[in-house]
Amino acid sequence: MPKGTGTLKEHSMNNTKHKLTAAVITCGLAISPMAAMAHTGEGGHVHGGFTAGLMHPITGMDHLVALVLFGALLAGIRLQEKRFALIAAGVSLAAGFVGGVALGGHVAMEWLITASALSFAAALAFPAGSRGKAACVVAVLLGAHGWAHGVEMSGGMGGFAPGFFVSSMVLMVAGLVLGQQLQRIAPALRAIVAGGAALALMLLAG
Repeated sequence: MPKGTGTLKEHSMNNTKHKLTAAVITCGLAISPMAAMAHTGEGGHVHGGFTAGLMHPITGMDHLVALVLFGALLAGIRLQEKRFALIAAGVSLAAGFVGGVALGGHVAMEWLITASALSFAAALAFPAGSRGKAACVVAVLLGAHGWAHGVEMSGGMGGFAPGFFVSSMVLMVAGLVLGQQLQRIAPALRAIVAGGAALALMLLAG
């Protein structure tokens, strides 16, 4: 065996482990049993204050999955497209939030939340050249998450809204880091990961 062959094999195995770890993390987020939480805006699922706004996107697994997956879409795309996508995400979340406060809940809200996560997961299979444009388009689906938060909020916007936006942006950045790891995976495997996440979410949404 030529000298260095063993080292190359070890390096290849380590790369494969990293790729599989990233895939497992993505699927783990998608198949969490909390992913299909309902958002009715009634009962004990109503909240207010900065801490509640900060924590809810993290403890509400449906929001966490969608925001992280959206952030993952931004990996490997041009800086200008990242900026546009983040602006589109922020505007969509804000518009949805105001709509939820002003108009209350609607029957399609939970379906739209699930659809957003499914769309983000599926778009992970897109090549980087088109994924930036796709992220800007599907960002509108984040409005459903803002809407749900607006419906559930109690008290003034001054506390809950800033916490909600800070937490949402942090989750998107975390997703961007995860997406950078996913870029190391071959396109076919990345497509399988995205498809598996989407299928899991559909089954959980039941």
